[in-house]
Amino acid sequence: MTTIAITGRDICESAGAQRLNRRLIALFRKWQTNRRTRKDLARLSDFMLKDLGISRSQAENEYQKPFWKQ
Repeated sequence: MTTIAITGRDICESAGAQRLNRRLIALFRKWQTNRRTRKDLARLSDFMLKDLGISRSQAENEYQKPFWKQ
């Protein structure tokens, strides 16, 4: 009988783990972008929002969304 030892390092370096890591990093970056852009939108003046065609209530609704929602 042969025993094969797999270490944590072997698992972390596998192609599947690397793909998962890349996907998680991309997801976290998207969430960070959502959070940042929503905060920026909430800080705009009514004049600037009007120039963009967005009402204050629309900006507030967007700002209230959780960062993980589209």
